[in-house]
Amino acid sequence: MRRREFLLTPGLAAPGLGLQAQPASRPLRVVIGAENDWFPYSGESLGRAEGMTVDLVAAAFAAVGVEARFDVLPYARCMALAKVGQLVACFNTTRTELIEADYLWPAKPMFEERFLIYARQDGVPARPALGVRDLEGQPVAVTRGYEYGSEFDANPRIERLVTSHDENNFRLVLRGRARYTLAPDINARLLFQRFPELAGQFKVVGGLSLFGIYTAFSRHHPESAQTLAAFDEGMRIIGANGVAKAIQERWRQRAGGR
Repeated sequence: MRRREFLLTPGLAAPGLGLQAQPASRPLRVVIGAENDWFPYSGESLGRAEGMTVDLVAAAFAAVGVEARFDVLPYARCMALAKVGQLVACFNTTRTELIEADYLWPAKPMFEERFLIYARQDGVPARPALGVRDLEGQPVAVTRGYEYGSEFDANPRIERLVTSHDENNFRLVLRGRARYTLAPDINARLLFQRFPELAGQFKVVGGLSLFGIYTAFSRHHPESAQTLAAFDEGMRIIGANGVAKAIQERWRQRAGGR
């Protein structure tokens, strides 16, 4: 595995946010696994981690005097390494029944999002908004290793077509091999900016329930407990002082989201 790391300093993560005095039990620096292909939350750009979640995590640790480095990896590998203790933590993930016992979880999600259900623009007649039950028996393109919420993930009656990237999911729908795919609005907007040939080809026909986006911490890494405690404290600080809100607003504006 080629390791790609970079340090996101406190000034970059959150302007004006200073390092605080550090308890002896708290690590001076941490290496967190960052998903490499889920913009605008987290992705790889020129060998570096970049995105909303990258900035949130870096700012949270900086708020408590911890330097954050990021190992940029495919999502499934990132979560697997955190699960066995080779990484202290990984983002972005949802907290579902299928993986609840495999990781340690922060007190709160970093933010909430909702997967929308997309169909081809000319493929599905107008009808009331679809939900999970409406996807039963239908071919739905999903990304390998992603969690889509407990209701969707635990439903065996949904026919899943698994690909390696969200882009491939939309292309399967466009070619008629899948009827639906799932993505948050902000992800789809950025995807259509990157691949203009996909823009205007799809419509939203429903959505899944609102869910939290988490950084999942390893149950087996020796520094997990203190790193999670530092992260929770840092998230509380940047939530209270407005830094977290400013980071989210900046990235949503960049993506053209509402």
